[in-house]
Amino acid sequence: MTAQDSNQNFRDSVSLSRLVDPRPTLENLARNTGMTYEDVVHHALVRYASSGAEALLAMEPQALRDLIAARKAEDWAKVAALIDWLEAGLESPEWH
Repeated sequence: MTAQDSNQNFRDSVSLSRLVDPRPTLENLARNTGMTYEDVVHHALVRYASSGAEALLAMEPQALRDLIAARKAEDWAKVAALIDWLEAGLESPEWH
């Protein structure tokens, strides 16, 4: 499996996410909480970036369910991509 293959699921997910505009939701959240849009976006990005490490600590994390489903489907590229995503959180210099 090449590095390009192991990232295909992520690239596909990114492409699909371009079909959704998150701005209205984030703008409404900022307005309703009295926060700036930039602060809300930063928070959302931090939560996403830390979700891999959070998944390792959570009870029945979605990442584990996805990993089990990919293994059962013998989708080894997806298994590798999920493990790479989880590992990226462990390799962060913030954890050392």
